Amino acid sequence: MKKNIPLLCILGLIGFVVMTTVQSVHGFPDGIVGFSGQNGTHCNVCHNTGIVPEVSIAGPSVVEPGNAYLYTLMIAGGQEIAGGLDVSVTNGVLAAISADTQLLSGEITHTDPKAANPDGTVTFTFQWTAPITATAVTMYGAGNSVDLLNGNQGDAADVTTLAISVMELNEKVYLPVVMKP
Repeated sequence: MKKNIPLLCILGLIGFVVMTTVQSVHGFPDGIVGFSGQNGTHCNVCHNTGIVPEVSIAGPSVVEPGNAYLYTLMIAGGQEIAGGLDVSVTNGVLAAISADTQLLSGEITHTDPKAANPDGTVTFTFQWTAPITATAVTMYGAGNSVDLLNGNQGDAADVTTLAISVMELNEKVYLPVVMKP
């Protein structure tokens, strides 16, 4: 019986290792952060061999301090089956506004891979609130185009950035003065 205890411990350890690594083998279907491109890495660290999509972020590039704005990350091309995202900013606050996105560690990511639209694109909309002081901000976005075959192979991602100027916008309108002779 004493000889079986070390064997059972080893088998238990192997089981534990297998159970804790299953998530990394099959990816993160419910999103992952830290891969927006802001720190130099993005989804292609794990996802590869697929067709690289085009990724873009649409939204205002000049904003007022403290106000909230909507932005959309679009994934075009690639596998045209489904997609995921990771978005981060150098300043301000991101917020998830729909069921297909969530806020994790200050970044926006998907809740599940989102099915492509009939035209093959995948879009995610989220909110960003500008900082309260004038500054320059960079929004980083990674879009991953996936084939939903439960693995990293056959998927591919790309990254994009959007430069945003946070500044006071003067709303006063000054009309020219016309002098009569």
